[in-house]
Amino acid sequence: MSNLLWKIRAVLYRVDRANSAMWNRMRARSAKPRKVPEEFSHYPEPRSLGSFDAGQELKEGVFYFAGERLAAPTRSIWSVTSPAPEFTAETHGFHWLDDLAAVGDRESCELAQAWVLDWIRRYGTGKGPGWTAALTGQRILRICSHARFLMHNLDKTAQHNIYASLARQLNYLGKSWKHEPSGRQRIEALAGLVYAGVSFAERRPALDRINAAIGQECTRNIDTRGEISTRNPEELMEVFTLLVWVYRTLEDAGIQPDPRLLSALEHIAPTLRALRLGDGTLTRFHGGGRGREGRLDQVLSDSRIRGSRAGELAMGYDRMTAARITLIVDCARPPAFAASKHGHASTLAFEMSSSRQPLIVNCGAGRAFGEEWEHVSRATGAHNTVVIGGQSSSVIDTPGFVSDTFGERLLKTPQTVTRARSTDRQGSWLLTSHDGYADSFGVIHQRRLFLGPDGKELRGQDTVEARTDAQRATVDKAITTPFEVRFHLHPDVRAQMTEDQKAIALLLPNKEMWVFRQDGGEMALETSVYLDQWRLKPRATKQIVVSSRVVEYAGQITWIFKRVKDGERISVVEREPSP
Repeated sequence: MSNLLWKIRAVLYRVDRANSAMWNRMRARSAKPRKVPEEFSHYPEPRSLGSFDAGQELKEGVFYFAGERLAAPTRSIWSVTSPAPEFTAETHGFHWLDDLAAVGDRESCELAQAWVLDWIRRYGTGKGPGWTAALTGQRILRICSHARFLMHNLDKTAQHNIYASLARQLNYLGKSWKHEPSGRQRIEALAGLVYAGVSFAERRPALDRINAAIGQECTRNIDTRGEISTRNPEELMEVFTLLVWVYRTLEDAGIQPDPRLLSALEHIAPTLRALRLGDGTLTRFHGGGRGREGRLDQVLSDSRIRGSRAGELAMGYDRMTAARITLIVDCARPPAFAASKHGHASTLAFEMSSSRQPLIVNCGAGRAFGEEWEHVSRATGAHNTVVIGGQSSSVIDTPGFVSDTFGERLLKTPQTVTRARSTDRQGSWLLTSHDGYADSFGVIHQRRLFLGPDGKELRGQDTVEARTDAQRATVDKAITTPFEVRFHLHPDVRAQMTEDQKAIALLLPNKEMWVFRQDGGEMALETSVYLDQWRLKPRATKQIVVSSRVVEYAGQITWIFKRVKDGERISVVEREPSP
């Protein structure tokens, strides 16, 4: 789509968004507490489990949401000045209720009750940033999930205030959920309506319609292979989590879930298993983080769905395993158009774990650390693949009118990404390529990977070459073209150059030793960062960089990661990585 068409679309979108925001405020202000319930007729199982440690910090006035940690003297969460929209969203979505319920003592119960009632006093008439259908759905889901905890020893007046607020929010939600963008946000809104329908007898008649709407959203947003358009593994897990909660809540209440919901779960579960590294966390691509610790295993277990995608692509990612080694490779085109606003230029990059220890990792998603980190983390150089001429394999939009509207989407991505996979007695082979650099540098990047059957070595060969006359003509415009292959290390991995400068020794926390060697370029150990949304700041780490140049239309670097035998000594030299 041309930039002019994007600008026209951006203008129309902004007008539509302004009108939608106006109508949303009107729906919120005009919502009435109709059919106020007097009690819960059913208590849904609290599946949105929180963190005991986070709950204890909340009691001490420490607020940690969306990567931001604030220590405030106030006892009210609503008196804290929010540092970011994501922080605001988590507070108004009542995510803190999960953490206080995880503590479960008298003090945390009274604090939860005070914060809920204070929210009703401040925002309950339709004011404030929390009145979107998605956030309202999140609030209702958590209030219903933790109803026994929240309503414990509350006086009649306070209970009535909560019931009346729920009735008003449900009135608003019933009119607003269709106006949320299709996908995760709309599913969040519908999930709140499901929980309310299960919790209150007077809401049961609406459940058939809401149940069918959930099924329709599954069909619209999740394909038959359990994939979503953003190719974001963490987002897929969050959608799966919501759908599992909805399915089990309906089932526990004796209500038959829509068959399209079960079908979506059966498709997603094997895909998520294929995107899991050895430590049980998700691979980090296209704006996704590793996920809350233990969440993936918990929700997969709760789904009671088995199955895997062995030997198949899962949402465009290939999974190679041998013994204790897990390798996940991005083997598909990046997301396109609106789905790419958090997409990464990560084609052919991989992450690798040995047993439960991540070894080779992408830098991660930078959104939680600000716009600058977000932009840097999306570049090809933040991933474990080849970078040519210091540029990314996909062009990331620059700040401007269109990007302010739709986000900094990927403007130009590889058009052709190939993949061939084979396995024999010697091990597993993967041959991939992409043409993301063909127009700018006239070369194709081809990556060949070999994983031994005993999991003791990973071999790679990265080739950049001009294959056609047109590509050679592009190469001829430059004297030589520099390229490099990068391997970012997990911060828990200690890396040191060997005394002969020909290898890099890698020591894992479990005392396992690996050695990296290469042929075809110049090797260096440089600084890098590890972006973890569950940490307040980026973590310092190192990266292996092997540099070379395209000469006579081609360039090639071969490399190997090999596990050292127990008892084998490696001579290393102590020195700081080059800047």
